[in-house]
Amino acid sequence: MGFTATQAARLSNCTVAQLRYWSRSGLVTPSSARGGYGFRDLVALRIVRSMLDAGLPSARVRVALDAVRDAGHDLSSLRLITDGRHVWACHDDGQILDALRAGQLALFVAVDQVAAEVDADVRAFSLERAAFVERLTAEG
Repeated sequence: MGFTATQAARLSNCTVAQLRYWSRSGLVTPSSARGGYGFRDLVALRIVRSMLDAGLPSARVRVALDAVRDAGHDLSSLRLITDGRHVWACHDDGQILDALRAGQLALFVAVDQVAAEVDADVRAFSLERAAFVERLTAEG
């Protein structure tokens, strides 16, 4: 389904003038076969809007989006984090892409998740050990 520029502006909290400028500059262009904006375009528009609102200069927004696209990632499947100077693209699998440093890839480790897994493994081990000791004492 394609959306007109007016509809896309409303759905992305942007102005039609912004959409036209971003389209002319190649930042976010309508991808629909009929020149309309698709769902992924709306996601990209909102991302651009939110990064600009966070204080990121438009040149850095462009670099970040280009790095994400060049790496072959779909914006709708990522979480973008910015502090106004940096932009990181986070994947559900724990990978983080520094979108302003030539797409350098880092690895995110969820320590709380690892700790929970270790805790579960330790509990399971303790239960197995207790069952083993109980079997030994029952046999003896």
